Amino acid sequence: MPYLTGPSEVEAERLSLIRYQLLAAQQAAGAPPPLNSLAINIMQDVVESALSAAGDKVGATLPNRPDFDKLFDGVVASLGSPPELAGMRQAAIAMNNARVGFKHHGNQVRDETIRRHLDVAVTLTNTLVELAFEVKLEAVSLLLFIKDEQARGLIERASALEAAGELLDAMFMLRLTFDLVVQDYEERKTVNGWYSIFQTKPSFYPSVFDLRDMGKGAQKMSEWIEALDGLTRLGALGVDLQRYAYFDAVAPVATYFASDHRTSPRVRFQDVTVEHFRASHLFVVDTAIKLGANDYTLVPSQWAGQRRWQYDPDYTPKERDLPSTIRPSVEEAPRASEG
Repeated sequence: MPYLTGPSEVEAERLSLIRYQLLAAQQAAGAPPPLNSLAINIMQDVVESALSAAGDKVGATLPNRPDFDKLFDGVVASLGSPPELAGMRQAAIAMNNARVGFKHHGNQVRDETIRRHLDVAVTLTNTLVELAFEVKLEAVSLLLFIKDEQARGLIERASALEAAGELLDAMFMLRLTFDLVVQDYEERKTVNGWYSIFQTKPSFYPSVFDLRDMGKGAQKMSEWIEALDGLTRLGALGVDLQRYAYFDAVAPVATYFASDHRTSPRVRFQDVTVEHFRASHLFVVDTAIKLGANDYTLVPSQWAGQRRWQYDPDYTPKERDLPSTIRPSVEEAPRASEG
């Protein structure tokens, strides 16, 4: 096998997509039957992507449009036929046959078979990347397509906290990331420097003080309208509302202050698991990439970019000169440790 070097920038982007595909396959495999049968298509796609990327890296000689077994044999041979890859040949071909049976003949794949093929896809993909590119796939960032540097930093911090077993803190980092990318996207899309084009509430909406004077019934009605407005805006932005409902249920709520306070987490769901984190992580990354791919600026709001300190978990409160328009009175919310 020739001497190899680590991935170039272009190769890193390709590996980032492969890692993203593998995470999507793991999520699809966890769906209830028969929907989990769809995972076999993603598994096969990610293995073929990894084989093609590895083949390109080592200069494998392959026929045009090779069958799967020829692709596997050619790439493994170019890597020196390492036993950890050569020994997976039959399992990889069995996975390909299961995909053909499902895709072309409608043969559903049983749960235990899906789990077995997923183990093959994960092991084979990781081994191919490590041997061909001399890097572990888990070390390849999923964030190469996220433009916002602060958002990337928050997601990386979330992953580090998850690896350390601090799941609630990790989920709060994902909440901050989601809120940041949504606000940044929306506040640059006004026609007058004030109201987002996605906002549905009228400009003459009663203030919080007027609502208090109207009584509890009016306040509850306002809470309902606020919730509907929020969901309508997220739907208009292209956010997957079904996945958002899941994320919103398991992630701590962030309480933001227009005055000089660090943003507080409020925990509603205590029993966060690694599965909750992985699904939420993929959702937040999906959302950030999707918004970035369809971004544009009309007229930025007058406070665009001025509130990024609210998404800094290490922010130290100090006196700030913020516009009076974003200094409403907000009550203190309990922190996660008090929730």
